[in-house]
Formats: sequence, C-alpha cells, structure tokens
Amino acid sequence: MKVLYALTFILIFLSSMSFSFGENATTIERILSAKPDSNKVKQLSDLCWNYRFKSADSALLFGEQALKLAQQIRFKKGIAQAYNDLAIIYIDKSSFRSATNYLNEAMKIREQLNDQSGIASLHNKLGIIDQKQGRLKDALQHQIEALKIYRKLGEDKWIGYSLNNIAIIHQNLGNLNNALKYHQEALYYRIKLKDSEGEATSYGNMANLYALMYDTIQALVYYEKAIKLSRQLHKEELVAANLSNISSLYMAQKKFGKSLDLLKESLEIRERTGDSKGISSTLSRMGMVYTNTGQYREALNVLHRSLQIARKVAVVDEELSATLALAKLKVLTNQPDSSFALMNHYISLRDSLYEARIRQQILDVQTQYETDKLEQDLHLVKQDKEFAEIKLKQRKTQILLLISMFISITGAGIFLFYRHQQRQKSALNIERIREQETRINAVFEAQEEERRRIAKELHDGIGQTIGAIKMNYQVLSEKMDNPELIPDFKKVQKMLDNAGAEVRSISHQMLPKELEQFGLVPAIEGMLNLHFENSPIKANFEYSGFDVRIGTAVELALFRVLQELVSNVIKHSKASQLTVQLIRLKTHVMMNVSDNGIGFDVENNQKNGIGLLSIASRIDAIKGNLRYESGAGNGTTVIIRTPLL
Repeated sequence: MKVLYALTFILIFLSSMSFSFGENATTIERILSAKPDSNKVKQLSDLCWNYRFKSADSALLFGEQALKLAQQIRFKKGIAQAYNDLAIIYIDKSSFRSATNYLNEAMKIREQLNDQSGIASLHNKLGIIDQKQGRLKDALQHQIEALKIYRKLGEDKWIGYSLNNIAIIHQNLGNLNNALKYHQEALYYRIKLKDSEGEATSYGNMANLYALMYDTIQALVYYEKAIKLSRQLHKEELVAANLSNISSLYMAQKKFGKSLDLLKESLEIRERTGDSKGISSTLSRMGMVYTNTGQYREALNVLHRSLQIARKVAVVDEELSATLALAKLKVLTNQPDSSFALMNHYISLRDSLYEARIRQQILDVQTQYETDKLEQDLHLVKQDKEFAEIKLKQRKTQILLLISMFISITGAGIFLFYRHQQRQKSALNIERIREQETRINAVFEAQEEERRRIAKELHDGIGQTIGAIKMNYQVLSEKMDNPELIPDFKKVQKMLDNAGAEVRSISHQMLPKELEQFGLVPAIEGMLNLHFENSPIKANFEYSGFDVRIGTAVELALFRVLQELVSNVIKHSKASQLTVQLIRLKTHVMMNVSDNGIGFDVENNQKNGIGLLSIASRIDAIKGNLRYESGAGNGTTVIIRTPLL
C-alpha cells in the first residue's frame, strides 16, 4: 500500500511538470506499472539519473524506488547501482554524509561481486566527496586508486575520466603545472577514443586552468573550443557552463557588456534545461556585473532570485556566493546594517558548513578507531575469552573502588583548594593581561615613532638630496656639448627618477600622509593604488559610514593590519582579485579582506607565521576580534571587528 501511495504521488507530481529528457507522464506511468524485475530497476535508475539536474526531489524518489525494488528481488547489481545513483544526488545537495554512506554500501556489494570497474567508479565518487570537503590528499588517493584499476582493466575512457579528476585536485592544491600535465593526458585519451563529450569537458577544464595561470589568451582559445564542440554535441549544460566561465574573464577585464551578454545566453539555456543550480550561479554572476556597472536595482533583483533558488535546491555554495554579493551591494547602496546582517549570515553559513565537515571527519576517525578497537578486542577474546573477562571485571572493580575512596576522603578539600586556586589564578591572569597589553601598546607606539622618524628622514633628507642632485644633473646635461654622451646622461637621470620614486614609496608606506591628514579611507585608497595600479591582481575597495574620522589608534592598527594582509596576498596568494570592505557601524568598525587565491592552513600559519602573529597582536591591542576563513584552493577571507575606542 505504501509503495502504491508513493507511485501515485510521483505520477501526480510529475504530471504537473514539463519534460525535456524525452519522458512524459505516460512513459513514466508505464515504467512504474511494469512487472517488478531487473529491467524495471534499470529503468527507474535511468529516470533517477535523467532527473538529476531537473528536480533533485524527483530523482530521489526514482532512486529510492529502484533501491526498494532491487532489494525485493535481490538484484545485487541493481542495489549497488541504486546506492550509487542516490549518492550522486546527495553529492549535488552537499549532503556528503548520506552520500558517503550510500557509496560505502555500494562498495561492499561491488567487492562481493568482484566488480573492479564498479569499485574504481566508487573510488572516483568518494574522491569527489573528499575534494568537496577540503580533504584533497584523501581525494587524490581515491582518484589514484581508481586510475590504477582502470589502467589494469585497460578502460581508456575511464582512464581519461580519472586523469581529469586528478588534474582538478592538483589545480585546487595549487600545483598548476602538474594539473596541466594531467589535463593534457586526459585530453589525449579522449581524442584517441573519439570521446567528444569528454574532449569538450577537457577543453573547458584546461581553459579554467589557463585562467588561473593568468593566460587569458589561451583560456579564451580553449573556452571557444569547448563551446564549439558542445554545441555540435547539443550538450547545452556544457555550453552554458563555459559561457558563464568566459563571462568571468571579461568581468575581470571590466568588459561588463560582453560579460552580461554571455551570462544572459547562459541563463536562457539553463532555464530551458531546468538546471536550478546553474540558474542560481548565473544569476549571482549577473548580480556582480550589475553591481559593478551601478545598476543596483537590477543587481538586487537577480541576487534575491539567485538566493531563493539556492535555498530551494539546498546548494550551499551558491547560497554563500549570492549572500556575499548581496552584502557588497548593501554597502554600495548605503545600507551598512543590512550588509552586516548578511555578512553575519554568510559567516554562520560558512561556519556551519565547516563544522559539518569537521564533524564528519571526527566521525570518520572515531568510527575507524572503534572498528580497530573492536577487532583488537575480538582477537583477544579468541585467545583467552575467560581470562579477558575476569581481568576486565577486576579492573572495573578496582577503578570504582579507587574513585569512591578518592571522592570520600579528598573531594571536599580538593573542591575548596581548586576554588581558591581559580580565584588567585583569575586575579593573576587579569594583571598579566593588563601588563601584556601595556607592553604591546608600548612596542607599537615605539614602532610607529620609529616609522615617523625614518619616513621624515627619507622624505626630507634623502628625498630632497636626490631632488637636488637631479636638478644639478639636468643643468649639467643641458650645458653638455658632446651628443654621444646624451643617452648616458638620460640613463642616469632615469635612475635618479626611479630612486626618488622608490624613496617616496618607502616613505609613504612608513607613514602615509593621507592617514595623518585625512584618515583611514584615503590612506587605504593610496595603499591599494600604490600596490595594484599596474598589477595583474584587481583590487576593489568598498566602504561605508566614514563621513567623520575614527580614533587614531583604530585607524593606525587597521591600516598596519591591511598592509600586512596586502603583502601576504602579493607574495603568497596567487590571487587575481582582492576585495577590501570597510564598514563603520554605531559602536564598531568592520573590515573584511578577501582574495580568490590558493588559500592556506590557518591553524598552522597562525601558530608559526610572524606576520599573522603581528596582526593578531595589533587587533588584540584595540580589543578587536579576528577571524580567518581559508582552505586549499578556496581563497582567503579575513574578518575584523573592532570597537570605536
């Protein structure tokens, strides 16, 4: 009866939808009403796969029906395939725990059947999950295991698939040369097999890689190849994805008109095919283009729509992207409170996603530990069961007795002693913190005083001296009669110009005049222009609420912190974009610094990196809060919140 209700619901649900995959309500009704055999299981699995991008809920219903039927008729291969299909749907929904459980169940059956090709396929998918959760080394191990099996079996098509996945992992790890090597090998196999769809995918992936390597020309060449081949194959989802990716290149070049045209074409395709995740992604990018061109109303509409769709289909990555874009828009439209609320939601969402990943990793470790421990215990029991049981009872009794004696004899004394110690420790800690803060502030004040002295000497002393030398040199060059020496004079004059410019630059970094005279916003603008005016890194600066100046200590601390962060981005991030957000609220200042670089290990670098320790000390000195969000291949975001002193 339950199955009948489920089937009826499916039919009613699907009858209200339009179908683009060749199925209609009659076809689906015929499949659902067919006799329960292995063929019906295969047809249900096909429906599950076909509805993967159109409707995740429908896909899950078909997948669950396929699994139930396969279990009823004890069709092991069908059970494994149903587990596999359901896992893929849950991967799309970012429900990685459920996906992993299904894949592990499928792995058990594939191993029973000695289905090596199926085992390799499951390693691929487990690797994808690890990759999405930031466990890149584990992901690489799974993909290499899959590649070994496929090479052994001689399955060239899937060799290309595994090589492609390995390339993407190396790309996320920042090993771009290795990534290119694996992409090229994957392309070789796909051309060899005349796997046109795989070839188109490789072109698109190589284009993405060249974009990361700042080789725009090569990126555009490969994007065009991918689009041309995808159109020939009528693979609209690939066409839409590559159009969207090209739009990002044009956006980075500030060619917003071209970018928007490509996004509109991508959106039209994705709406026609019912690709909800793709629609959300495209709308989010359109929102960024509209924001950059000052079309704030249009930006607001598309970003709200993107956010709604992302939440509806439970795609966390797209929800994060749309939320961040909306937060930036609110800043530009002078809505700092709304921006702050959105940023809080963004941070909470990122944190929940991160925490979910951590919880899963803890569960994985705990499960492994408990499994190993159980196996060890079973081995001991097999050796001498009775002895193990006696020893265990004795041990428990001894422990309970000792605990009882300890509590009864010393419990009260320990409690009183502990309370006294805590009070003393608390008082000492407060005093130590105060002393530490005083010392830190003294160090910073001494540093700033030394910076002022050096800046003054550079500007007033060395700078003026260079200027005087340059003037005298110009006079001498004008009086010179030998034309052959003119190029040499000009060369030396250029060297003097460069030396003067460098002195001014160093002096500005030591203590920019904008910071002393005009405040934090002009100083940041000057800093970013100085570093990024002729740089491949595109810097964006957004601010709100700075009609009047804030306290000198806060201005100076935030400026020095940003100096350190900018230096790290230039030296280490391999980023193409940097965004600085500065928002003044009623009682606090919020500064967000984000890049799209390779990311870093936050925990390790916070402990060992001098620059990050310096940043933390400065923020502590002004009683602020500091948070880093980063991961390999995911860029870095630094969030600072400090009170107005």
